Amino acid sequence: MSKIPASLSAFGWTRIATLGAIAAVALYRIAPHPPNFTPVGAMFVLGGLYLGRNLAWMAAPFLGLVVSDTVLNLAYDGRAIHPGRVFDYLAFALVGLAARWAAERPLGVRLGAVVAAPVIFFLASNFGVWAGGTMYPLTPAGLAECYAAALPFFRGTLIGDWLFAGAGLLMLEALRSRETRAAAALA
Repeated sequence: MSKIPASLSAFGWTRIATLGAIAAVALYRIAPHPPNFTPVGAMFVLGGLYLGRNLAWMAAPFLGLVVSDTVLNLAYDGRAIHPGRVFDYLAFALVGLAARWAAERPLGVRLGAVVAAPVIFFLASNFGVWAGGTMYPLTPAGLAECYAAALPFFRGTLIGDWLFAGAGLLMLEALRSRETRAAAALA
């Protein structure tokens, strides 16, 4: 087994691979893809699981999100940022925090974070649509109507996040295991 260069041992190959996965997802969002099949939640799950313990790790997934949002928004309507995305960004932060909480727990809990990510986003972002008060009445029935109207869009989010975050988790766990074995061999 090859030695890990000293300059990378503190940061780790797993983190570098995670940053690469986040960049790939951000680029994927800009390319043509099936509707709502954009695994943005996967960026936050992988960041939360593999980029570190302090909140600075959130910078990478948010950078990927803001850059890809800006490119898409400028192409769509000429505005860089849409104020209506605040609840979406909060929803992604919740996804990332849930993943960060799961990061030091057993693999089953980390897999649970992958499963929960699109559900957290769906509930929080659509609550924001409802709370905005312009599309649905601010009543329990209006909230239920908002969630019901969003269900057709949920499928792509589920599949995208589960596929990308699940595959990322499996690959990064294998890399982390290899990295751990290599560090133990050097000790």
